[in-house]
Amino acid sequence: MANISTKPRYLQTISPFRNLPEIPESDHHSRTSRHILTTTIYTKRAQLFTRGILMAPEHHLSSSTPAHALNGWPRITQSSPVRDPGPGMDYERCAALHNELLTRAVKGCGGEMPPEPLTWWEARAPSEEVANSLHPSLMEFLKRAWDEDVLPPHYRLFAFLGALKFPHHMRDHMDAYEDEDEEGRFIKLYESSHYRVADDEGIFFDQMTLKATFIEDINDTRLITRHQWSWMPLEVILDSYLQMIDEGKAQAVSEDQAKLLKMDFLYCIMEPWIIHQYTKTDLERATTAFKRLVAAIEVRIPPTDDPTTPMTLPWHDPATFENQDLLPPLSFAHEFLKSISNCTVRFRYIAPGIRFPTVLEFQDQPITDFATSPHNHLGQYPGNCPLRIFQVDDAEHRQPVTYGKHLGLRDIAAGFYIHPVVQQWPQFWSNVCRLLLPFAIGGSGWALMSNGQPFGITDSDYVDEYPEPRDTHGELYQVGTTNGITNCSRVQIDKVLNNWADRVEMGDWEADGDGVAGGIGRFREADTEDHWHRYWIPPSW
Repeated sequence: MANISTKPRYLQTISPFRNLPEIPESDHHSRTSRHILTTTIYTKRAQLFTRGILMAPEHHLSSSTPAHALNGWPRITQSSPVRDPGPGMDYERCAALHNELLTRAVKGCGGEMPPEPLTWWEARAPSEEVANSLHPSLMEFLKRAWDEDVLPPHYRLFAFLGALKFPHHMRDHMDAYEDEDEEGRFIKLYESSHYRVADDEGIFFDQMTLKATFIEDINDTRLITRHQWSWMPLEVILDSYLQMIDEGKAQAVSEDQAKLLKMDFLYCIMEPWIIHQYTKTDLERATTAFKRLVAAIEVRIPPTDDPTTPMTLPWHDPATFENQDLLPPLSFAHEFLKSISNCTVRFRYIAPGIRFPTVLEFQDQPITDFATSPHNHLGQYPGNCPLRIFQVDDAEHRQPVTYGKHLGLRDIAAGFYIHPVVQQWPQFWSNVCRLLLPFAIGGSGWALMSNGQPFGITDSDYVDEYPEPRDTHGELYQVGTTNGITNCSRVQIDKVLNNWADRVEMGDWEADGDGVAGGIGRFREADTEDHWHRYWIPPSW
């Protein structure tokens, strides 16, 4: 058994942030000014986290479907948000959510739950040594959460989760991620479903902060356990999985259905679960967000004596949809552009410096050769490409962007991309997007990804307690290394379009006769102390 402490460190009173520094006053001779700036920003950011300004949205990851009681405990909604259980986790609600997830898995594959299923504690009978290593509230959760043995062999609790870990494996290799005075801090609570076959982790539980996170790749574990990015109450993660089922993103299927779907590489099958590339809800949200943004701009365009002729957009032309390599039928990009093809606009700029393309510009995509593509990793099948749907105008910066490798390509033009049009297992999020700026931002340390992670951080930065942010072209609005819930590391398009609509409606961006004014340089605000929060998208799955 690996390093199970009989006197766990979580019993000590600690800050949820590792050794936050005091802002230096007189030690300028021992540290560079850059390091002082970095630690100062981290300290300010930690203060925002502590006050709940930044992480409050995790308490609003509420279900879009009507809530119903789970053994007396409601789903997370705006009227029933995440509770503050005091010095422990909300073990009763977590257990109710776990049990509901297990019930749906069993019933989804045609089974029935036994009248009195065994709990994990009853089925696994952890030793006294293991029991003493667990936080009391985590122990209470495990005494209420049903054991997954009610599932058929090799079936998973959920698409991302196999089952709760066996007692003797909860601490496997955890000491590698803990400081010397943190023995017993981390528990691997749920085993991954191993949808990637190898190098999967699962859900980790931090017995000091009493928060959890889903880690997809073992290579990210050091970075994630070193920082508080993407950690949240366990009930948020479990409720998010139920949301995915409610919205049809994840679906439990019969054994016969699974055999048929395995023939299509677009589906990820982890019996009894499949995950769809996108859902009807995803399409509706994106369409609604686009129309909201257009309407917000239209009503703010100053009136003129001469009526403005509506623009002709590429998706107004049926011929656009004939290129099935770029827009495979039934792909999210195809269906989204179809759904907005009846929208007329009287302006060019949908955001500062970002405009609708002409038909010729839309046809000039980064990947157009799907027969003899020189890119080994792109153009191999229809939809295996980024799709630029909005252009970026900027005469001051060299185009295409030559710094770094973006969207799988070097020398790619700045723009707003659906990327990729079609994803291949084990990725299954085709309603995601990326804004590629013609200049790099993030080095000032204020710009944040959704999980609270600064720009430009890599796996190798785990050794630094306060890794130095770096300028990047394409991390604005993005999720981060992980969202703590799924394996999606890119932002869904509706979230960006809704953020832009917020900026217009709140008066942060102004409109003129050509649409949203200000130029692409306006996005530099995202890396400033006064404006970063306007360009930050709250975390969700």
